[in-house]
Amino acid sequence: MNYRFQNLLGAPYRGGNVVITQNTQLISPVGNRVSITDLIKSQTITLPLQSSSNIRRIAASPDGTFLLTVDENHRCHFINTARRVILHRINFKNTVNAVKFSPDGKFIAVAAGKLVQLWRSPGFKKDFFAFELVRTIADCEDTVTAIDWSLDCKYLLVGSKDLSARLFCVEKLKDGILNKPFLFLGHRDNVVGCFFGYDKKNTNKVSKVYTITRDCYIFSWGYSGNNDGNFDENDGGISEPAFPGTPERDGEGNMDSGSVGTVKKRKDFDGKDEGYLHKEKWELLRKDGFMQSPAKLTACDYHRGLDMVVVGFSNGVFGLYQMPDFVCMHLLSISREKITAAVFNEIGNWLTFGCAKLGQLLVWE
Repeated sequence: MNYRFQNLLGAPYRGGNVVITQNTQLISPVGNRVSITDLIKSQTITLPLQSSSNIRRIAASPDGTFLLTVDENHRCHFINTARRVILHRINFKNTVNAVKFSPDGKFIAVAAGKLVQLWRSPGFKKDFFAFELVRTIADCEDTVTAIDWSLDCKYLLVGSKDLSARLFCVEKLKDGILNKPFLFLGHRDNVVGCFFGYDKKNTNKVSKVYTITRDCYIFSWGYSGNNDGNFDENDGGISEPAFPGTPERDGEGNMDSGSVGTVKKRKDFDGKDEGYLHKEKWELLRKDGFMQSPAKLTACDYHRGLDMVVVGFSNGVFGLYQMPDFVCMHLLSISREKITAAVFNEIGNWLTFGCAKLGQLLVWE
């Protein structure tokens, strides 16, 4: 007899991150499979696909059409969610700790070890090798733990275990401008999450950056204006004096043997101020603690429309905070086990928490 797989019985969650698409579709990994739960109809289906090992990370395209899964063996599947079929496959060389689609769905940022790789997102057409590597960012000194895209897809915010966060410009800059990242320093523990904050009047304009660390602190960084096209001694646009006979390195690590000597300051580029975020002035506005010691912060998410932050801790407590004033809206305990996932839906009216040890998913309205 021919038996066809219909659904998976048992716990709905066993570790990894979860995502919510179309405001109501909750997608979570269950071992080496993926389950989709309709929060309105309270129905769950499991895709008839499986990986070779447990799935570590998943990411969904902005429209919910495509799903990307990465397992513990670094094997990635690119899935058509509606058809429930695997379109493409690829293997990464290092452990993937974060993966995220760009807001326009054209690119995928993958944190593989210390590297951040930008891949062009495949489509429905058949290609010999669908994944195209656009750029590799190798500026981090330790494992990358968090990634966030800006709405215009021009900037990438990266947090890592080297106690810092970096702001990268994805676009190729003009000749003469070094594409070095801006560093957000001062953290005492690993960066668990980093997020762009936006102006309330102009929702597409980046005005803030939030970095959240494992030792239960949140750092609020403010955009304090531009440099009017000038670079000072501490600016990333000024490189160190070169030794005789030593080629220069640009911001992407490429060798440039044509430039020797000391790089001069450029007071103005074509008489215009480009306004690159990673070249401007950022300052620490405030540092707030969640007061959950000795527990560690294990999961977090940010909703840019509501300007709210949700955090989960290793003692089973989660908190909801209104930013930028850091007002505690709710502080509740789910269990005594570590919260491994916390995520908003697109509108922000539902919160989803995951506890891997208990195999539970909690949706809080």
